[in-house]
Amino acid sequence: MLRNLPLIGLALMIPLKVSAVPDQEMQEGKFLDLVEVPGNVPITAVGVEAVNAEARLQGLRLPALGYWSPDKVCFSSPPAGECNGIFKR
Repeated sequence: MLRNLPLIGLALMIPLKVSAVPDQEMQEGKFLDLVEVPGNVPITAVGVEAVNAEARLQGLRLPALGYWSPDKVCFSSPPAGECNGIFKR
């Protein structure tokens, strides 16, 4: 029992890994707030994969800070319309 105590303590100090890749769209207001932050770059393309590809071409940091579209189509497959992503420079 006491042998496992250091392992339990170590496990409690390691933060749970949270997915860094958004898999759903954020609210419009939150997205627009991110657009206003210096150093953040918005990208618009058809579908989330195209948004990410364009961000890579521009040398922006992935994963995106978030995605948003007026019609909630960013994660539809096949892509159904324009998606907006926000990335760090």
